[in-house]
Amino acid sequence: MEKLPEAARDRIEQLRLLFIERSKGHLVQIQELLVKRQSASELKAADADLMTLAHSLVGTSGIFGFQALGEAAFKLENTVRETGYSESDFAQAMDELIDRLNALG
Repeated sequence: MEKLPEAARDRIEQLRLLFIERSKGHLVQIQELLVKRQSASELKAADADLMTLAHSLVGTSGIFGFQALGEAAFKLENTVRETGYSESDFAQAMDELIDRLNALG
């Protein structure tokens, strides 16, 4: 990154800060989806939305240097993708993802 022009580095830093700010919205979205999961009829839809969100976080977190967040999102995505996953595995993966998002600021 040091080889990039200063304007490009500044733009990347702006995008990184925007990603951090948007992480608060991801936390809200996750909480809403966790509530939605409590209804048996909404479980599959909520899990699909959680998988999409996690997949998005896997891709973007690495770009901005948040490897631990990307790993937590990857773990959640893979857990939800498994047929018949345990709620214990889900809870562990979700807790880790929430912790990583909270750590951003």
